[in-house]
Amino acid sequence: MAEYASERERVIKAPRSLVWAVVSDTNRWDRAAGLAPAKYEWVVEDGKRLRLAKARELGIPLEWVEPPYQWVEGTLVEGERRFLKGPLSAGRFRVTLADVEVDGQPATKVSCRAAVDSGWAVGMLQKVKFASALARYLDGIAEVLEGQAMGDGSILEEPAVIQARRLLAVGYHEATSGPRTPVDQDQLDARGKRLAAQPVRADLAQRLIAHLRDRPDEDVAQIRPFELARVWNEDRREVLRAFLYACEAGLVDLSWQINCPVCRVGARVTESLSELEGTSHCGACEIDYDLDFAQHVEAVFPCNEAVRRVIPALYCASSPAFLPHVFAQLRTAPGAAQTRAMDIPSGGIHLRTLWTKKKIDLSLEHRPAKLEVVIGDAGLEVTPTGRADGKPTEVVVTNETAQEAALLFERSSWSADTVLGTVIASMPEFANLFATEAPAAGVELKVGHVALLFSDLTGSTALYEKVGDARAFAIVEDHFRICESEIAKNGGAIVKTMGDAVMASFPSLPEATRAALGMIRAHDAKYRPMKLGVKIGVHAGPCLMVRANDRLDYFGTTVNISARLQAQAAASEVVLTEANARTAMMAAVIEGLSERPFDALLKGIREEQRLVGIDASRPEDDPA
Repeated sequence: MAEYASERERVIKAPRSLVWAVVSDTNRWDRAAGLAPAKYEWVVEDGKRLRLAKARELGIPLEWVEPPYQWVEGTLVEGERRFLKGPLSAGRFRVTLADVEVDGQPATKVSCRAAVDSGWAVGMLQKVKFASALARYLDGIAEVLEGQAMGDGSILEEPAVIQARRLLAVGYHEATSGPRTPVDQDQLDARGKRLAAQPVRADLAQRLIAHLRDRPDEDVAQIRPFELARVWNEDRREVLRAFLYACEAGLVDLSWQINCPVCRVGARVTESLSELEGTSHCGACEIDYDLDFAQHVEAVFPCNEAVRRVIPALYCASSPAFLPHVFAQLRTAPGAAQTRAMDIPSGGIHLRTLWTKKKIDLSLEHRPAKLEVVIGDAGLEVTPTGRADGKPTEVVVTNETAQEAALLFERSSWSADTVLGTVIASMPEFANLFATEAPAAGVELKVGHVALLFSDLTGSTALYEKVGDARAFAIVEDHFRICESEIAKNGGAIVKTMGDAVMASFPSLPEATRAALGMIRAHDAKYRPMKLGVKIGVHAGPCLMVRANDRLDYFGTTVNISARLQAQAAASEVVLTEANARTAMMAAVIEGLSERPFDALLKGIREEQRLVGIDASRPEDDPA
């Protein structure tokens, strides 16, 4: 068999990093090239887990092994397929990028090469096909990106793949954006009217409907509201609220994606929390891990099938676009070394190998001029030297082991715009619209971090005796409305009420504390003259999520401490542990407020705790 190759070169008037972000999206490229979508599974070859793909093109069954691709963000991406079935024996591609100038303005020269090893007839057909596809694809990239600039954050701080994705989410070109499945206009109109009747801003509802109608399939197959909020320049929680109500209207569905803590890729998707288990498995990393609802479970919103039937298709599972936090991935043969120039992000970097699972974390105060990485049997050794001073870092990777190594360079401090489990669970709209969405009976989901608030109404017993049951009940109901308003305003949701007490959850401790202060002040302004008060305990930490009375609930030590802190509070006071109150993120929340430090034994907690009571009352609320 002989090699048949197509090559194209193109100068695009756009930053090199953005151009790389699109050309390195091999899933888009394979689709644009007219290749068939594939089904992937994992196989072990010479002790290495590799992707095995199966597809059918022109009625011919194809099967190939896809070793890990190589890339360096901004300059290079290359990969190969080794065919086990079909008329081809191998396929390869390579794209390199370089800075150039056009009319005194920075631009990017893109050099592409796609090749196959096969017989003459098939090889010539693929050569012509690739030449046409490369020209169309580069035209599409130029149309979308020319004239664009990098955002406020450069490629070093935010992956260029993410910035490019935002640009592609606005424009449309068939080659780069992909197909658009027709929408059922009658269903879209009917369900759009339902959304219009919900408490969602009219312009935001219309943008959501237009997105479902106009965007390509891959943009509506699994929508991330926080990513879309950044594209639309809208408040994240407002966009998430709109999507929750869009679920109620039948425009989108709510699914739960389980992300691997190592590769950060979705391991699987479920349609209900009741399908989640306490552990999960990642086939790519070959690991089992305890599921953390606060870290590993992401809420995503596919378009409802009745509105638009989108069937996601995967053309290339090895695309760098699926791993935006990985800014380089290099394969090095046994006993060999390679040198690459890289724009290394400052801050935290995580290096790890596939197959042998060696890893090391780096914290760089500045970008080094040279970074030497030695892969040995015992682990990774990394030596940074000098300062880059605005130039790329010379990275030298040496493999001293007896087998091929694949080394990943990752941004450890960057995270995607994901709606994590505890964020959506703390939305009042989620609590109201999805009241029965909870883990299966008997399943305890780990929550690595959540902030909980417990409140109690003081003086309510005397109130019933003083004004009668009906009037007292109305006042307590109004108290709950005040609490719910302040909790929602600060990013939380009521988990349950118990008598005249409230339990609420929040993504973070500052949000919970702000809500507590707001609850007390709003309540005191209205009911302090009636000698009614609110006392609150706030605590944050790990706990378990469970189903209780067919609703979502929490239990564990964090829950117990939150309730016990409330018992230690006086009227108009918020009590926290001293450890939580003295954290840096709490300084601005409680600055200038009167504090009452004290020690107390909390029921069920063996050791005496150092606590801080925060006086939330204001002089203007004093009835005297």
